[in-house]
Amino acid sequence: MIMGLGCDIVQVSRFSKGEIFLLKFIKKYFTYKEIEELEKKNIYKDKEGLALAVATRFSAKEAVSKALGSGFRDGITLKDIEIVHDELGCPKVNLYGKALARAYYVVKNQEIKVHLTISNEREYVNAVAVLESY
Repeated sequence: MIMGLGCDIVQVSRFSKGEIFLLKFIKKYFTYKEIEELEKKNIYKDKEGLALAVATRFSAKEAVSKALGSGFRDGITLKDIEIVHDELGCPKVNLYGKALARAYYVVKNQEIKVHLTISNEREYVNAVAVLESY
């Protein structure tokens, strides 16, 4: 059963404030696995690609937080929502801390699945998340 739906759109230029800003943002708001994934893609050498990658993950995290019905409040942080990709490049969501607790609250302690789709272009990124219980 669908228990939550979230959508977010981000203008990539919001993240084109320079390499130092992006590196601080990544360190503060991304999980170890997310950082590791960016490093494997060697994205740090391409400033435009890095801004797009950060905007994409940010949009996805926002969409998931909206699917939880809370957004980023009640102690839920960007690091509580992890966006990684499987071997085919499909985005996968892992929840931690307060985001995981919120998800279990929403689905009444049933099993949880978060579906996520992301579209990105040079100027805009869009993400849609669906919280499902089963």
